[in-house]
Amino acid sequence: MENEMNKRCFDIIKKLNLNPRIVTHRPILNYETAEEVDKELNLTGEETKTLFLKSKANNYYLFITLATERMNSKQIKNILGEKVNLVSGEEMISLTSMQPGCMTPFGLKENLIMAIIVDPKIYNFDKLICAFGSETMSMEIKSEDLKKILEYSYKTIYTLS
Repeated sequence: MENEMNKRCFDIIKKLNLNPRIVTHRPILNYETAEEVDKELNLTGEETKTLFLKSKANNYYLFITLATERMNSKQIKNILGEKVNLVSGEEMISLTSMQPGCMTPFGLKENLIMAIIVDPKIYNFDKLICAFGSETMSMEIKSEDLKKILEYSYKTIYTLS
């Protein structure tokens, strides 16, 4: 079932003339289920994760990295100039309609996200897998095409060093 976020995601890939593989599946809210679904649907890209972050000043950020990586809070603070924490599940649902454990890296409401931080390790892979506007849709996309989407979607993009 499509929602407003899915529609925004579709609009962006259409506008950029991209052709990722978009699949519908049972809800994915953890990496174990993601691995099972990847196998079931023969998705061969590298699984990513997008973390929804908030500062004390109520600025919202996204951090996108590989599913196997951990966020280094000090490194993120050095980049942003302010400390951030994960947004609570309740607030995440309220602001984005996304379920905790399944954040989309694009297609969010305009002006919600102040900046995105990208782990450049994601670009070491030919194809990536990420959430596509809901917990029941995923996208397998060339890493260079995801980069185009992020550059189109966000004014400020920081890269981990």
